[in-house]
Amino acid sequence: MYKFISTSQIQMGRRAFAAASLLSVIYGASGCALRANPKPYKIVFVCQAGTAKSPIAREIFKQRARERGVDVDVSSRGLVIEDHVSPELKAKLYRDGINTQAEPALVLSQADWSTADILINFNPLPTSVEHGDIRDWSDLPSVNNAYENARIILDRRIDDLITELIEINKKR
Repeated sequence: MYKFISTSQIQMGRRAFAAASLLSVIYGASGCALRANPKPYKIVFVCQAGTAKSPIAREIFKQRARERGVDVDVSSRGLVIEDHVSPELKAKLYRDGINTQAEPALVLSQADWSTADILINFNPLPTSVEHGDIRDWSDLPSVNNAYENARIILDRRIDDLITELIEINKKR
């Protein structure tokens, strides 16, 4: 069974299509259209050995960002990979649910810093590292010798950075 469409119905269909097209152009140009989610921020934490401060910060940051609904790509790197986690620190990290070995310890590369939005260093970086947004957190106390104090500072800085990212996303 065929259904016949009148000329006026075809014209109405064309008008509706034209109106919808015009509205999408107007909304798109004015910034009122729904936007796709922006790409996640890429954060790279860097410490000397790559096994203590930077992976601890990475894991805390990932958990806090997830809790607050912030989409991030977080990694940790070292300048020279060495195991600097004491048995006492391992026990404290286990108690706090922090697995510093969730990702392999890797040496900082140019690919890491050139693709990062924010680079956070716990130790002086090599002079070859050039980046527009380096955050110096090198005053953080030793996580092996003063874990509780270091955690207080890390928690505050991570929360502040996540809040900053949320505010930036609102303006996007």
